[in-house]
Amino acid sequence: MKEKIMNIADALSGVSVSTWVVLVTIILSVTNGILTAIGHNPVEISNDQIYQYVSWALVFASIGFGIWKNMSVTKSAQTADEILKLIKQGLVTAAEVQEYIQTVKEKKNSSADQRN
Repeated sequence: MKEKIMNIADALSGVSVSTWVVLVTIILSVTNGILTAIGHNPVEISNDQIYQYVSWALVFASIGFGIWKNMSVTKSAQTADEILKLIKQGLVTAAEVQEYIQTVKEKKNSSADQRN
């Protein structure tokens, strides 16, 4: 029995937090739906409260969407987005970009050494 528990624990150790949140949310939603269908109201809530909760959910969803989409405001972030787009389009490879970055770092280091 202990070995079975250890195997289950090992299998679940790689599950992400977001997966656990989704799973718990689904379980709570299904449980609430079943209880409501059989006549029990586990969550007594008024229409005003529903409106308030939905409004707040939309606020947080829009904030989360903005963060998820990573809205680039600075010129540096916009340039990074352009480079990413070029890589995704296959016009440049990640290796080429890394090689360029390395070249710039080497030039910076050699110019700093020459000044000393």
